[in-house]
Amino acid sequence: MSEGTEFKTQELVGLLSLYKDIAWGKKEYGSSRVKYFRALVDNAEIFGQTGAAMYYNEKLSQELGKNGKIRPLLVDVFKIKAFNEQGLYDKVISTYNDKKEYIKHLPEQLRNNKTDNVNGMYAIDILAVAIEAYIKTRDTTAVYRTALLADQIGNMLKRKYPINRQHMLYNDFYALVRHHDIALLEKNQIKVGILLDSLQTLKTTYNDQPMSFIEVPLYQMKMDYFLVLKNLDSARFYIKKLASLPNFFKSQQPILDEYKAQLQAAQGNFQGGYTSLASALAHERKAKAVLMAEMDTLLYAYTEAENAKVELRKSEEIKQQRTNWLVLISIAASIFILTIYLIMIYRSRKARTQVEALNNVANMQIIAMEEAKHQAVREEQQRLGQDLHDGLSSSIAAIRYQLEIIMMDTNESALKNKLSMLLHETENAYKAARNKSHEWFRAGDEQQEQSFEKQIKLLTDSSLPDSRYNKTIQIDNNSLISVDMDTRIALLRIIQEAITNIIKHAKAKNVSILIYEEEDTLLLTISDDGIGLDEKKSRNGNSTMGLQSIRRRVQSLNGETKIHSDANGTEITVSIRLATWLAQ
Repeated sequence: MSEGTEFKTQELVGLLSLYKDIAWGKKEYGSSRVKYFRALVDNAEIFGQTGAAMYYNEKLSQELGKNGKIRPLLVDVFKIKAFNEQGLYDKVISTYNDKKEYIKHLPEQLRNNKTDNVNGMYAIDILAVAIEAYIKTRDTTAVYRTALLADQIGNMLKRKYPINRQHMLYNDFYALVRHHDIALLEKNQIKVGILLDSLQTLKTTYNDQPMSFIEVPLYQMKMDYFLVLKNLDSARFYIKKLASLPNFFKSQQPILDEYKAQLQAAQGNFQGGYTSLASALAHERKAKAVLMAEMDTLLYAYTEAENAKVELRKSEEIKQQRTNWLVLISIAASIFILTIYLIMIYRSRKARTQVEALNNVANMQIIAMEEAKHQAVREEQQRLGQDLHDGLSSSIAAIRYQLEIIMMDTNESALKNKLSMLLHETENAYKAARNKSHEWFRAGDEQQEQSFEKQIKLLTDSSLPDSRYNKTIQIDNNSLISVDMDTRIALLRIIQEAITNIIKHAKAKNVSILIYEEEDTLLLTISDDGIGLDEKKSRNGNSTMGLQSIRRRVQSLNGETKIHSDANGTEITVSIRLATWLAQ
């Protein structure tokens, strides 16, 4: 490329394919990947492949960023040069203004080593083109202001010499070009000549660096200078020098033809000048045609990219809609499944509640039947005992009385002995019958009391499993002898309500049930060690349905209910006057 050999972008990509495979082979080859993109950028930029240059500039900037080298001006350097080559000076100035604030702080950042020299060189590039645009638009104030900023950055770079030799060459070259352009603006030809000589000496100072990129603008400045001074021989010399250089730029041949036309016109050869000028225009048109073709290609690529973006956006929207529908369907399905699950749970709980209610009813019916059976057995035993006492015992007593009278009326000793033995046996039979009648009468009450305790145990065992509750059931002897079956069943229902309340609300571990008699009063106490009742509800009388049911049942027995509850648990005491019940 330094010799002017032009490569088509795809051709160069093919030549560098092996290099690319190696550069992307390992993560640590970041600098090699940067060189790959830089070669593509330089080739495209030098030979006017605008679209390719823009694309690879962006790729280069991204790769530099991955390697920790931030280049805020890299893409703008190419843009501003492309605009300048096309004569779009307003765009040049607009691009520069977008980066002006950043560039203004570069001298200080370079002084404090907060940025590297490369960013300074990119700024010098942009400022050189901006100065040329301001000259073309005749904004003299902006020319001096921009040149001053460029000098500040250039001087900061000079303070860091020695640095990269190529950077030093470009910095010194652009500094001399700035002052040359200002000297031309001021029409100071003497200063222009001195600056051109200084530019020429750069070839000696930096003879270790490629000079082809500098020679094209240098020879142009020399030809302009000598044409103004009418030094036609020197102008002709540099025209030949420019013609001998490789074609680095699209506009290089039209420029050369234009200088030839000026030289021939200055020599009085207007026909030759016209021919050269026509050639310059033909080359210019060709260059513009190539540029327009490339612009059309760029426009086509841009339109294609925009259409691809639109299609991609539409595809993404359709995909998003599908995703939204899938999400909505998933949510609806989840809600449907959850609803079915909740309905099943509700039905299961309802069925369980119904089964429990049926079990409770069945248990109470069984208990009532058991109580009825034991009541019948008790009554039968007591009836048999009463019959034995009133019937057989009375008959034996009468026989015994008759035997005593007969013994008193007879004098025969043998008969008296027999009657005495018979009387003794009769006495034994009387005592046995009397004892058995009393035993049967008492046994009925004892069996019924034992049955009642058994029913309470059955009720608590079915509701309060031993794995979760410690239960204590105590019924004092003879405390239920005077209590009828209806009252016993009512007491069982009261106990059942209290146990239900404990299960639902108390969170207790220990439950105690006590039945005893005190001063003609039957007392039932049910206590637990749970969390207690809600004080507000208890104070307002808004207690649970279970407690209200207990109060109603106790009132129907003309009894009294006392409830004591705190954080340590709840105690329900039911008292029923036995004398009152017996009177009824």
